[in-house]
Amino acid sequence: MREPLVAAPPPLEGTPLPGAAPHLAPAPVLHAVEAPALHRVLPPAERARRIALGISVVAIAFSLGCGFCGRRAFALREAAPDDLLPWVAGFLVLLLVALLLRMAAAICEILWLERTWSNLPEPLRKVGPIHDVSSAMAIAVSFLPGVAWVWKLGLVVAIANGFESVRAQVPFTAPVPKRLGMAAVIVGWIPGLNVYVAPFLWEMFATRIDACVRQIMAGEQA
Repeated sequence: MREPLVAAPPPLEGTPLPGAAPHLAPAPVLHAVEAPALHRVLPPAERARRIALGISVVAIAFSLGCGFCGRRAFALREAAPDDLLPWVAGFLVLLLVALLLRMAAAICEILWLERTWSNLPEPLRKVGPIHDVSSAMAIAVSFLPGVAWVWKLGLVVAIANGFESVRAQVPFTAPVPKRLGMAAVIVGWIPGLNVYVAPFLWEMFATRIDACVRQIMAGEQA
């Protein structure tokens, strides 16, 4: 007895037909995945920091001379104008020079802040409720009258918090002087102390932050 004819099942998709020439399947296309770029930490702006300290010391010398001329002018307030005016003029000129020197030192401090701010990863560059603060914005707001004082305090707090967050990724042992930085900014709001005390507090704060940056650079190169 002849066996009944049974239709062969259709070939599966992608299976070559019997007797057909074999062919190579196209290789799957692999999409390259770009690795996230690492944040590059730049050397600290030590030159700007040292220039700021030197200018501040010179400003203190001029402010002392200004105070001496002011006391002499006050003592001669009832004297003849020819005796009084030279001391008044000396007081005003020395006061103006001291103020200009402090402004120059403040600009150097802002340059140091900009370099330190750029060394923070971008997600950590936020001042209070303001996120994604660029280096240009950090500098621009620092020149706004009135707002600059509070803004500088916010930058100092953000830098301290940012480096504490970086410590979890790149361990370093140097302390982050958050309170010292806040004290340097707040003392800078007080007339008199902003010339004689604040520059040295700021130098202590900036020096310790630079130590953190150097240790982070060493940890990344290891």
